[in-house]
Amino acid sequence: MNLKKKPFAFFSLVLFLCLLSLAGKISASDRPLLIAHRGAQIEADENTIKAFEIAIQRGVDYIETDPRLTKDGVFVMMHDSSVARTTNGTGEVSKMTLAEIKSLRTKNGEQVPTLEEVFQFAREHNIGVYLDTKEKELSAIKKLVEQVISAGMTDRVILGLWQLNHLKWVEKHHPEIVTCISWPMPPVSLKHLKKINADWVGTLVSFASKEMIEKAHKRGLKVITLEINDADTIRKKIEFGIDAILTDDPRLTADIK
Repeated sequence: MNLKKKPFAFFSLVLFLCLLSLAGKISASDRPLLIAHRGAQIEADENTIKAFEIAIQRGVDYIETDPRLTKDGVFVMMHDSSVARTTNGTGEVSKMTLAEIKSLRTKNGEQVPTLEEVFQFAREHNIGVYLDTKEKELSAIKKLVEQVISAGMTDRVILGLWQLNHLKWVEKHHPEIVTCISWPMPPVSLKHLKKINADWVGTLVSFASKEMIEKAHKRGLKVITLEINDADTIRKKIEFGIDAILTDDPRLTADIK
């Protein structure tokens, strides 16, 4: 599932075919990658193994999730800085230990998974993982990258970044990891993003026009539209040439598999 471009066409083809046989889900057609936003969160509690299991049943290529560091330095999957919205607890993730997080339950009785557990799940089910980074400190991004590498997940991860200094560091020290940067990011242009070796740009539906997608493609960038939750918009963005669709409800993508 490694989406990096390689310098030699022959080796690119061989690598692609090998990864294709491993992934099993990427179609020979030009359809976009399907990414389940926090899992199938319409059908299960977000960022839980149950939500990821349902997403796989819906035929997605990637699950998207949100790694945050606990007080004792373990990445757990939590979109918000606080556990209050999604669990029966209160408090900031950064001020809680892993044991405290693990004692909590979501609305439907699920545990909050660790990054290690998500990676194990992804390997067992041959699925990709989109990591939407939440940490602001570069040291946390370095720790996250180290865990991606040590888990042998470099060919299965897209690393979603929000800060240019994070992108620059990853591309300089670990160019093998596929990166996606949030855009637009005034005054940063698509051309500038390519110069610092971004692979993907993640943008809101309203910005993902046909013109924007074409400009990105001309600069060698792929485009992910964020949180598309209606079938008509999904079809329209596919017509525009979108490369990946992030949705809360993977059922909406059933007709494009």
